[in-house]
Order: sequence, then C-alpha cells, then structure tokens
Amino acid sequence: MPSINASEVVNTARLNGFHYLLVAWCSFIMMFDGYDLVIYGSVLPHLMSQWNLSPGEAGLLGSSSMVGMMFGAVALGTQADRFGRRRIILFCVALFSVAALANAVATGPNSFALCRFLTGAGLGGVVPNLVTLLKEMSPGHCRNRLINLMLSFFAVGGLLSGVAGIYLIPAFGWQAPFYLAGLSLLALPLLYKTLPESVAYLLHRDRQAQVTSLLRRVNRAHRPTGEVSYRLDTTGDVATRSITALFGQGRALSTLMLWLAFGLCMLMVYGLNTWLPKLMSNGGYPLGSSIVFLVVMNLGSLVGTLVSGVIADRWGCKKTLVLFFALAAVSISLLGLRPDATLLYGLLLLAGGSTVGCLSVVHTLAADLYPVQVRSTGVSMAAAVGRCGAVAGPLLGGLLLSLSLPFEQNFMVFAVPGVLAVFAVMLVARPRLSDTSPIPQRSL
Repeated sequence: MPSINASEVVNTARLNGFHYLLVAWCSFIMMFDGYDLVIYGSVLPHLMSQWNLSPGEAGLLGSSSMVGMMFGAVALGTQADRFGRRRIILFCVALFSVAALANAVATGPNSFALCRFLTGAGLGGVVPNLVTLLKEMSPGHCRNRLINLMLSFFAVGGLLSGVAGIYLIPAFGWQAPFYLAGLSLLALPLLYKTLPESVAYLLHRDRQAQVTSLLRRVNRAHRPTGEVSYRLDTTGDVATRSITALFGQGRALSTLMLWLAFGLCMLMVYGLNTWLPKLMSNGGYPLGSSIVFLVVMNLGSLVGTLVSGVIADRWGCKKTLVLFFALAAVSISLLGLRPDATLLYGLLLLAGGSTVGCLSVVHTLAADLYPVQVRSTGVSMAAAVGRCGAVAGPLLGGLLLSLSLPFEQNFMVFAVPGVLAVFAVMLVARPRLSDTSPIPQRSL
C-alpha cells in the first residue's frame, strides 16, 4: 500500500472554498475574543462609578478574565491533542458566549468577576487551537498570512467594542455591550456542522478514511487511485504529548524565552486596552474622547496584524517580532508627551498595530517551534504562561493610577516590556532537528 505524506498534500494545496470557510470561522471566533476582552476598557469607568471601585479593585476585576484565560489555556487548550481541535473549539465557544452574556445581569463585582473568569476560560482555550488548526490546514506559501488575517479580527472585535461603548452605553447602560457578546451562541449549530478536524489529529487516531475525505477538500488536485496510507512528518522521534517534550531536543531556552515574550506582549496589549480610556481621562482628555482613543488604537491593531503577517512571511517571525516590539516601546513611551492631535492619533495607531501585531506573530512563532503531536500543547502552554502578563497588565494600570504618577511616567512603564521582549525573542531558536520521522499512529 503506497504511503503519502499528508503534510505535502496540505502544503501544496491551492486556496479554495475549504480554506476560505475555515479562515472565516476562525476569524469570526477571534472577533468575539477581541470584543469580549476589550469591552472591559469601555465599561470600566462606569463600573468604577456605579460600584465605587478603587483603582486596585478595578484592576483585580479586569484581571479576572485574564486569570480565566490562563486557566482555560492549560485546562482546555492543551486537551486538544487528546480530544481534537474541533471539540475543544466548539466547547470553548459555547462557554465564553454564555459567560459573556451572563455579564449583563451581574449584580456586583463578585458575580461580574465570576462571569469574566468563565469568559476568559473559554477564550483561553479556543485561541491556541484556532492558531493550531489553521496552521495545520493551510497551504505552506500563505500560512503566516492566513493566521495573521485570522488574528487581526481580534482588533476588529476591539473596534466594535469601542463603538459599542460610545453609542450603546450612553443610551442603554453598561450592560448593553454584553448582550451583543452573546450573539456568538447563534453560530454554534452551523459551526458544529461545518468546522473540520485537523489532519494531524485524525492521523494520530488512525482515521485514514476521514483523512482521505478531508484531504480531497483541502487539495482539490489530490486524487489518489486505489488504497493509500497517509502519514505526517515530525521532528525526530518525539512521541509524547507530555509538557516535558516542550523542553526536549534543545528547546528549553527557546520555550522559556517564548513564554517571556508572550507574557510581555500580553501585558502591553491588555494593560493598554483596559486602562487607556481611564489614563487619558485622568490626563485631562474628556471621557468620550478617551474611548475614541481606544477605537483608534484598535484600528491600528487591525492594520498592524495584517502587515505583520506579510512581513513574517518574508522576513520570518523572529525579525518581525524584534521590529514590532521595538516600535511598540517607542510609540507607547511617546504617548505620555501629550503630542498634538495628529501625532497622538498616529502614535495610537502605531502602538495598537505594533503590540497586537506582536501578539499575532508570537502565536505563529510558537506553532513553528514545536512538532505536530505536541503543537497544541506548546501553543496553549505558551499562551497560558503568557497570561501572567495579561493578568499583570490590568493590575499594573491600577497600581499606576493609585500611585498618582505624572502622566508621562505611566506610559514609560508600559513601554519597558517592549524593550525586554526584544531581547527575549532574539534568544528563541528553531529546533535543530529536521522533520523527517513519521508520526506514530494511536487509537482512542
């Protein structure tokens, strides 16, 4: 029986309707990820006023979703190598949709924090698996661009959350944006019907018939005759899904530095998205204008994510991350100098584009670093540890406000992680072993 390398079938495919639908679904889910997380920055001033929250308490409340994301990435995201990408994605979408909708009926900080934690748990489990699924099912010549296109919808969600904060909150109260967040529930039946499983997972379970059918959809030029057997290539003889595999074959330093880069990136992204309106408001800008600043920054995030994907395909992930982290540090630090309106909007665009651009590329770098049988575990663990930075971001903003530092120093503090991340990325190296050995097939 002839053996066919399934990786080559996927890599040499031309883009077709299968890929467009997959990217559309992943982007749709990613849009709600951005919406559900960034909306807290819009409702925060209203919650602080209604519930008499101190900056420290508001920071803790903001971090509850980040703690949930860390929990979700570990408890849910890493299970995809065992139960399949598709099952975990569907469960996580249901979880974060219901939890986000429940936020609208929260009666106080405690119930609100619980809903935010569950929302974060769903989001933390779904994002690494979206990246992994899209990476494993995309043609090699455009893989980074498709992943970054999908991740750019985080910024689309952030934009929508800012618009919701501007128009819905004054008219209907802070609860209104959370009702919109629950709309993702309506897509679950169609998502269940059309979302595919990854070839890598199906081969791990020796589901050859399903692989044959799926590969014909992935690559329409692939029409094998007779009975064939599919295989994947993997790095060396790694056959374990244990987390210890992330440190084997010379990956220990790279894994640690990848985790650090993830954390520093998320600190900037979630710290700024949580506290930018409040920081700008405290700096003398009207609250309405401060929420507009959040919208502008997320518009920059959208552009930056798309641009970073193109650059990553040409330069590679490491060089792209070094450039974007450096731009993030410079642009964020300059925000504190109270520039004129034109320069301020330009810096906000650059800050949003560089920070979220880094967030999208660092996911791709994580997916590149690990072999297929531990890829979901590797990406999920990097995202989970990185959530420490996401937790620290809202807490750091609350600490800065409580210290009543000069306006410019607040932004200088948020710029420091960008500098540190440059050095962390430079220490990440690809594995030295080549992908040559066939994957061992397993049954349930």
